[in-house]
Amino acid sequence: MSTETLTYADVVAGVQASLAAYTQAMDSGRFDDVLATFSSDAVFEIPNFGVVAEGHDAIREYYATTTGGAPLRHVVVNTLVSDQKEGEVEVSSDLLVLQKGDAGWGLIMVGKYQDILRSVSGAWLFQRRTLSFAI
Repeated sequence: MSTETLTYADVVAGVQASLAAYTQAMDSGRFDDVLATFSSDAVFEIPNFGVVAEGHDAIREYYATTTGGAPLRHVVVNTLVSDQKEGEVEVSSDLLVLQKGDAGWGLIMVGKYQDILRSVSGAWLFQRRTLSFAI
């Protein structure tokens, strides 16, 4: 189905599926599945920490060096899909990161994702994913 025939609701559902696939894969440590949510020339960045990873190899390397330890849960909320044009959309979401410790689950970070997703063979893939933390 081409993006010209998709309704806004179709686009939102597809984007939300991509966000959920990313988050579920991250929290399960399935980094090949995380990478499958990015286009091959994607950029992932965290400006607060000077992180810029361009392309699958760099994104894989970033995740390999920054994950592990106590279980985490990334909770993505308040997602707004906007500026749909020619197979791309801009997406803004709030992020809560929970970590499991001896006393149970606790909030450890609050942030915001600013994303550009591109429709590729019927799936919405991250072209650019920018994560900013409220520090």
